Amino acid sequence: MTKKSPRVSRWPQFLLVGSIFISVLMLLSLWTKLPSHESLRRSPAAYTLTQVEQASDLFTLVQKRRNKTVVSESELLHLDDLIRSDSFEQWAPMIVSKCMHGMDKRAAPCIKEANRTNIVEAQELMYPAFRLKLPNFVNADVKAKWLSQGLHVDRMRVSEDQLWADYPTFQGQNMVFSDAVYRGDPPPDIWSENGCMGHDVAHTSFVHNLNINVSELGNGKNVDTLVVATSPDSWSFQHFIDRVAVVWSQAQLVIPAMRKNDTIIVAGKEPRDSIVNEIYEVMVGQHLHNPEWVFAKRLVFSCRAPLIHPFTTQRITENILHSLPLPTSATKADRNVILFLSRSNGGKAFNGGRQILNEPEVFDAISAMLNATGRPEKLQYFRHDEFSGLEDVATFMRDRVKMMIGPHGAAFYNSRFAQPRTALIEIIPDPSKFFVPCFWEQARLLGQDYSAHVGKTQNKQNDMVIDNIHEVVQLVQGRLAYLDKSYRMQDALDHKYAWDVAT
Repeated sequence: MTKKSPRVSRWPQFLLVGSIFISVLMLLSLWTKLPSHESLRRSPAAYTLTQVEQASDLFTLVQKRRNKTVVSESELLHLDDLIRSDSFEQWAPMIVSKCMHGMDKRAAPCIKEANRTNIVEAQELMYPAFRLKLPNFVNADVKAKWLSQGLHVDRMRVSEDQLWADYPTFQGQNMVFSDAVYRGDPPPDIWSENGCMGHDVAHTSFVHNLNINVSELGNGKNVDTLVVATSPDSWSFQHFIDRVAVVWSQAQLVIPAMRKNDTIIVAGKEPRDSIVNEIYEVMVGQHLHNPEWVFAKRLVFSCRAPLIHPFTTQRITENILHSLPLPTSATKADRNVILFLSRSNGGKAFNGGRQILNEPEVFDAISAMLNATGRPEKLQYFRHDEFSGLEDVATFMRDRVKMMIGPHGAAFYNSRFAQPRTALIEIIPDPSKFFVPCFWEQARLLGQDYSAHVGKTQNKQNDMVIDNIHEVVQLVQGRLAYLDKSYRMQDALDHKYAWDVAT
């Protein structure tokens, strides 16, 4: 009887062959997912909008976008403004996008999470505290007059040594609504707490539930991304700069991946000053004025923004200066102009009053001092009509102006285009009759030198006479000497922190 050979199981063979087959399939799958030869040849600087949208937070977006090449101006994102912004690095608010323990139910993320509505993004913004150096004064008497009102400004507190004004942290809000309609609310161009940037401004007109038929919202102009900036007197240069531009700078934080050319701002009346239209072109693709109805796929509500803060003040100045051609010369000798901002000679004052009645004597005395001391600066009147537009006036302010002096008036807003190493001397009426510290705040927020001098008020229009002209001349001479020394922005503007922590 023959022996049967032992039966060998074929399962190990099947397992081995199967493993090899699966491995081959996996390799083929991975091979198909590798970038094509053409894509490997593509420039590594190319950066798509999709990649930007996938980043988790604004800080990550900024880091990823740095050193990337933008093909054309039309492709610029709001993110590109933030990347080249010193104010973003130094002063941007902390962004909270989720409702967390301890947060007020009125915080933007908590409003979003409380109800299922068309709010698609909500940011609570925590702006850092800061401090501004008080003005320079020619003597203690002038300082006392200024402080008689400055000590009572609600938004800040003068330090015990009376050298600084401390500003607390500020909470702002950004909200983005999908398929929303602007129908004239917040109301444009009115000074009211219900207006954009007013304490009681509402966002409820943009809210609707998710079940609504979008076609039922009405008919009108359709846009992609709309920023609502219907602030008071948005048509004027000064209030466009200190309000519309503030809302826009805050809105950029919530739409960083949107193209600037695809973004539209809605404001009030058509601008009175042509320069405003030119600044709009630096900010966005289009601006609408007093429309009855605008439908937006993405409506941005940023009206809860700080009137006074380094971030929102510096952002528009940075954008304007970045849009200018590079200086043809970089020598200090070229910055030798002292501008006299007159409200009676060469000026363009829309609001009457606040003229210096003995202005010729003041002008001549300053000129005589410059000649007698051999200073290189020259004093000249600011004549707005001699400039052809934004690039012309902003380039002049950046490259030529070293000091600005004159009575309180909107011409001081042109210091927005000047360098930090610029001195401002504002002649103000009796503070007990007229006290508006906006140009002190603006100058210090931009890191500029600022001095205040009090004129003797003569009438209800707050026209003034300067009794002691020598004091003004002395102030001009002293501030020029100060600019000759090493200048530091932190001597005008600095961070404020509650704890005295060594670093």
